[in-house]
Amino acid sequence: MLPKAITFDCYGTIIDWDRAVQHYFENVLAQYDINNADVVALQKHWENIQFTYIQDHYRPYKEVLKHTMAMAFREYGYPFSTDDCIAFSESMGNWAPFPEAKEALLELKKFTKIALITNTDDAIIDKTVKHLGIDFDEIITAEQAGVYKANHRGFEMAMERLGVDCSELLHVGFGFKYDVVPANELGIKSCWVNRYGEVRPANVKETFLVGDIATLALLVKGMAYST
Repeated sequence: MLPKAITFDCYGTIIDWDRAVQHYFENVLAQYDINNADVVALQKHWENIQFTYIQDHYRPYKEVLKHTMAMAFREYGYPFSTDDCIAFSESMGNWAPFPEAKEALLELKKFTKIALITNTDDAIIDKTVKHLGIDFDEIITAEQAGVYKANHRGFEMAMERLGVDCSELLHVGFGFKYDVVPANELGIKSCWVNRYGEVRPANVKETFLVGDIATLALLVKGMAYST
């Protein structure tokens, strides 16, 4: 059945989060003449720190970025400055989308509503959306919800604003713990965008599995033409 609305995680699903974070960390370390660091491992460590950090209580996302970068670099024994952390928190709105993302989202808009449920601040996502050039039907941020995914509140707000129930929604994300798990808990169909062939990290099954958003657009187009 064609969903009445599709909600998306943004950073990592539409925006190339991994590449942007790794590139930023690499550039910071190069300032201190560290050129052989495993920035992929550093990024994964930072993500683990961040997941735990945001479950505690709500903090603005720029604050989360600053504090968790410092924590990750400190735990790895890497040098950094306060300015490095501030610049990291200011850079997110400029991170680039995946090559297929804009065209695929425009295609999806022909068939259903599209919205964002994103773990960020209003100001950051506003900048991202302007760069992306997509008119989303709704945008729900952690700032608006007062909590971060995997909390259910952002999903509930999305359904309220879009005028749909859980059976009429499809949620799309690359972050299994942040997106697929809470969607499953709420009875929402989910699509895991697994670009890098990762192993499923939890005993939860997504409804659909794709390698990019272009494949999702083809899937939804097929749903539309089969009804």
